[in-house]
Amino acid sequence: MSGIGDCIIGFVKKALFADFIKGLNITLKYNFSKSITLRYPDDEKWIPHKRWRGLHTLNKDDKGRELCVACELCARACPTNCITVVPMEDDTGKGITDRIAKIWTVDIVRCLFCGYCEDACPTRALRLGRDYELSVIDIKGTFKTKKELLQQKDIPEGVEGGVIAKARFVRTDDGIKVVADLGQTKKRKL
Repeated sequence: MSGIGDCIIGFVKKALFADFIKGLNITLKYNFSKSITLRYPDDEKWIPHKRWRGLHTLNKDDKGRELCVACELCARACPTNCITVVPMEDDTGKGITDRIAKIWTVDIVRCLFCGYCEDACPTRALRLGRDYELSVIDIKGTFKTKKELLQQKDIPEGVEGGVIAKARFVRTDDGIKVVADLGQTKKRKL
């Protein structure tokens, strides 16, 4: 008896498309619920936490002098040997001592973003910043030089992070760039 009953129930389910209706119910439930998709980069941009390990930054002091003394500890601490530092004597006063880095490069492709270089730096000249948009079209763009790493950062240290900010497009010499409006931030609800 149970064999015939199971057969009839199976036939009724197939005839009334029971599995299809269950699937459609789930689809419609998500269709009418609020979206959790981030509209990146058109309307919103994620501002990472302060502890985020992104692209390296070389810092300056309050007077605009370079903090890097070219001690090469960052290059020695790096497990992948992606940092190259060539020291030189400084007679111009660009640095805090009489020695600065003539060449300071990092190969982003080889970098693990482990933070060992940051820990090894005695003058806090090297920090792992908050920039996470590291995609490039050409492989030459993965080598970051001292000039690029000394430039002003988009997200100041005072911004806590871990939020979604309103974004807008800005045309620069390098092309179109997405800039976050740090005055309008909100926590993301999951």
